[in-house]
Amino acid sequence: MTTTQKQIPFYDLYGESFMRMQPDFVHLEDIQSRSADLGWEIKPHRHANLAQIICAFDSQWQVQLDDEVHNLSGNWVVTLPPGVVHGFHFAPNTKGFVLSINADVIANMEMGEDVSAFNQLVWLPQTIEFRSARQAERYFSYLMMLADEMHISDPGASTTIRMLLKLLFITIARQRQLDAVQSGPSGRENRILLGFRELIDKHYQDHMTIDEYAEKLFVSVSTLSRICRQQLSQTPKRLVHQRLISEARRRLIYTRQTLDEIALTLGFKDTGYFCRFFKQMEGTTAGEFRQQKRK
Repeated sequence: MTTTQKQIPFYDLYGESFMRMQPDFVHLEDIQSRSADLGWEIKPHRHANLAQIICAFDSQWQVQLDDEVHNLSGNWVVTLPPGVVHGFHFAPNTKGFVLSINADVIANMEMGEDVSAFNQLVWLPQTIEFRSARQAERYFSYLMMLADEMHISDPGASTTIRMLLKLLFITIARQRQLDAVQSGPSGRENRILLGFRELIDKHYQDHMTIDEYAEKLFVSVSTLSRICRQQLSQTPKRLVHQRLISEARRRLIYTRQTLDEIALTLGFKDTGYFCRFFKQMEGTTAGEFRQQKRK
């Protein structure tokens, strides 16, 4: 039998229908604290003026959004604007959090034009997977920072909470946009490029060959080269070199490392090789570049 809309209760927080909400209400709790005593099941309900973000990490759970049921496994986040019927069935010991935000807080939050675009993407009833472990870790760290700020009364705590909410919104929207890119007409090629970028960030100091990068991506060197040229107008080797030179520039400007130390940090066999590489890429020596920036 299908539960009718009139039978679905309006709750503030689940099971707390008489709680009066403050205008600046933001609440964060782990899934276990509320769900464990309920047999890890939250029956279908809805919120009149409450938006929620539910996330679970390395876990299995089932979510109902209006008349749709989603079975999730891994690192997922679910966004719930006010009024959407939702229910959950979590596997025992699910690790995750429920973030509840008074809709007025979001409506009154000052958003720049760029953040507003992200904000509009977030507030749809949807399930989004963090396919990158790094993205999931970043989201988790923001939640921990938010939890800490919500338990202190230091000056600026309210402002910090609002900034952290924006970071959470943006993180979710970024993942949604990545999903759209990867599932589009050029989805496979975009996934290869995103994977190549992640590998470069991880291994650029190891001076891996393009053959080794291609092997880790499970593609041929010719395929990787074609995609890089078509999409970025660059060769794979040039992209790796740009990452190296970017880090070299950063260290020359912002650290007191010697050229020997920078060369060693960036994985060059000797300082002379690093200096020749830098001049070839930048058209000036590393020493001259540092002096120009210090002036």
